[in-house]
Amino acid sequence: MSEQTYDAIVIGSGISGGWAAKELCEKGLKTLMLERGKNVEHIKDYTSAAKGPWEFEHHGSLSLVQKELQVNRIRGFGPNEKI
Repeated sequence: MSEQTYDAIVIGSGISGGWAAKELCEKGLKTLMLERGKNVEHIKDYTSAAKGPWEFEHHGSLSLVQKELQVNRIRGFGPNEKI
């Protein structure tokens, strides 16, 4: 095995990891990104991307169980909340 060295290692290629790796590379650092998850192909693997709200369980709203579990939830922009 050849020995390789890196200036930075980013764990996870999600939005934060991807942005961190981009910034590090742009600053000239030799960066390694590690991802453990399955390979997700754009469009093909997004099974709910083209669904309307009526096609989701509970039509995009919280279920009764979810509402009971989140009684102390801070108000924000949750499902179907208006400003």
